Amino acid sequence: MNKLYIILVLLILQGCTMHKSSMTPVQKHKHKIYDDESVQQDYVSILKTILSDDSAAIKLKREGEQTAFIHQKFKRDSISSLHDRNYVFYNVDPQKLMKMLGNQPKDSLDMLDQMSDRKEVIPIPAAIEAAYAVDDANKYRMNRNQSIYYLHLPIMAYNRKRAYVPVDYICGSLCGNGNAFLLEKVNGQWVIIRRFFNLWIA
Repeated sequence: MNKLYIILVLLILQGCTMHKSSMTPVQKHKHKIYDDESVQQDYVSILKTILSDDSAAIKLKREGEQTAFIHQKFKRDSISSLHDRNYVFYNVDPQKLMKMLGNQPKDSLDMLDQMSDRKEVIPIPAAIEAAYAVDDANKYRMNRNQSIYYLHLPIMAYNRKRAYVPVDYICGSLCGNGNAFLLEKVNGQWVIIRRFFNLWIA
């Protein structure tokens, strides 16, 4: 009886060991899209493309007139934002966004990954600061003579060939609008392929 009991215990232990070895190891350090150096370069190119498309007010401050600047941190978005009718994403549901990004099976999980882990503060790239006026918008809360551009962190396709970027423009307590841009990487350069104007207006 004792021998039978020992054999049974050994078989159970062996089964547990085999099952454990066949399991996929859990990733301890999940890849963050904004940590990748090549993606950082994409961010710079994407933002320069958007800003050159509508940069008159931003250039004014760079040339010495204190009228507009870019907030120094990216705004972060989440999946829940897509369902908020008072938010810039109100007319872009997850399926529509995934379709715009490429509609590949990996796009949905990658989009979820990008939008569900955005607690970290992500600064505007240094190359953008060198080319445009970038400052902390919180310093100007009481000064409504300053117009502020808030750039959202790009949501990128899994293959990194498309990106969706909302941009908020605030020009006063009841002044501003929200636009968005869909970009595509063509021959190594990011180009705007679609614009979404006045997603919100104040």
